[in-house]
Amino acid sequence: MFRHTRRTLAVTAFCFGLAFSLSALAAGCQECWDNCFAKRLQCRAAGNPVAVCTAAYQACGRGCGCPIP
Repeated sequence: MFRHTRRTLAVTAFCFGLAFSLSALAAGCQECWDNCFAKRLQCRAAGNPVAVCTAAYQACGRGCGCPIP
């Protein structure tokens, strides 16, 4: 009886821990992509061609190590 309860509690705790860690990762990814987007806007404001700014944005995004938003 207690073994089933402990196992259920352990699985529940693991799931909550996983959810919290994934949400922290998502927040870090969003911040990184926001930074890349701000750099892209600065690039365009400086008068650089769209192709140059887009390439720099994509390179910055790959450096984040996160999925494309």
